[in-house]
Amino acid sequence: MNLKAGQGRWLFIDCDNTMLGTEAMAIPSLVARFNQLYSQNAGRELTVDEFQEHFHGQGRETLCQNLAKHFNIAVTFEALYDQREWRMMQALQASGVEMAPHLIEALTILKETGFQFAFVSNNPIQRGLAAMRYSSNGQGNKLAQFFGTNFFEATDIQKPSPAVYLRALEQTGAQKESSFAVEDSATGVKAAVAAGLTTIAYLGFCPPQNRAKQSEKLLALGAKYCIEDWLEVPNLV
Repeated sequence: MNLKAGQGRWLFIDCDNTMLGTEAMAIPSLVARFNQLYSQNAGRELTVDEFQEHFHGQGRETLCQNLAKHFNIAVTFEALYDQREWRMMQALQASGVEMAPHLIEALTILKETGFQFAFVSNNPIQRGLAAMRYSSNGQGNKLAQFFGTNFFEATDIQKPSPAVYLRALEQTGAQKESSFAVEDSATGVKAAVAAGLTTIAYLGFCPPQNRAKQSEKLLALGAKYCIEDWLEVPNLV
């Protein structure tokens, strides 16, 4: 018997710092752009550590609003994000990007047990595909193939709103009761939990000294599990 679209179990996966370590480039480049534009008006420079503490995982429009409040200055999306994706793709091409260890192995195991997969990100799909293309382990094409055509970006209504997850559930025909999400940030965990998904928090790209604190935070927000290795996932779903 042929399965109807959406039948079976689904894993909805964030991209940045969940599958690929893009934030190692994305955050410093965004901080540098902010300082170039706004440090004089702000009276000081924004640091990467400060960004990580206060703004990690926030959607683009929300981030601009919160940076403006934090520094008591005007911050515009159009200026801060001008040519952002072009700059990111140049950086990815120049240096490559780390793929989460054991990601391919874990997804292979899950696929063999009947799981289907969807890519769900706040950032543009083109960035995710570029990160896969320039993955330093050369397995980006293999990673992309797990998702087929199931790529979803948040566009204007970003996480922590569950909108992108709800849209992905509707488009794939997946049932939330038999679906899971993997996220790395408070913003992402809030979105997945609000969509009714059992949520796993991935800490593999989080600095080791910060993992205990981040785990406590994400569990308090509704994540059911926190993991540091993708090979833990098949035993949890």
